Amino acid sequence: MAGGWSHPGVTFGLLTGIVKLLASDGTYLAAAEKLLNRELGRGLYPPGRLAMDAADPTAAVWIAIDAAPQPVGAAVARLLIPEDVAYYEAFGPEAAKLFNGTVGSYEAVAVEPGFRRRGTGRLLTEASLWWMREQGCDVAVTLAWLSGRKDSSPHLFGRLGFHEWGTVKRFYYEESLRDGWECPVCGGPCRCSATLFTLDL
Repeated sequence: MAGGWSHPGVTFGLLTGIVKLLASDGTYLAAAEKLLNRELGRGLYPPGRLAMDAADPTAAVWIAIDAAPQPVGAAVARLLIPEDVAYYEAFGPEAAKLFNGTVGSYEAVAVEPGFRRRGTGRLLTEASLWWMREQGCDVAVTLAWLSGRKDSSPHLFGRLGFHEWGTVKRFYYEESLRDGWECPVCGGPCRCSATLFTLDL
């Protein structure tokens, strides 16, 4: 594993740390994949996808670990390219202007139920934002999945200073059909809405 992450003023509490994974961290990558797919959508991360991301200098895979052998949280971030603007066009023409600079995407975050509301998601998010800044990003973008669960991400992003843009109904529906992943809330193609959040870095 790559080195852990921390910054002044942050204490991990029950966590040992937040760690950026390497492509060689097969056991942890498999556990992170299992967690992300269980919490966000079965098949969202096909086998080997996170290993490719961990080996890619334009992406980062993070886990939260404690004394247990399995990660208690996982997150994925990546740098976007100009062609990625099409994915965000549903949020309006202003969203395209985000791509005038270097953009980082906070793509996914999932935390084990027993470790929610303890700051685990916040630490994973802050680690990913730190990485984006190190890559020279001007802005971070993320989508809040409006699943109806009490621990959904809009509250987290708001507390971290993200700007809320707008919401698109059934945003993931066509994507889930095309890519073959199953929403854990809808029980099939995802009919949930999504809200776009951005943060100037």
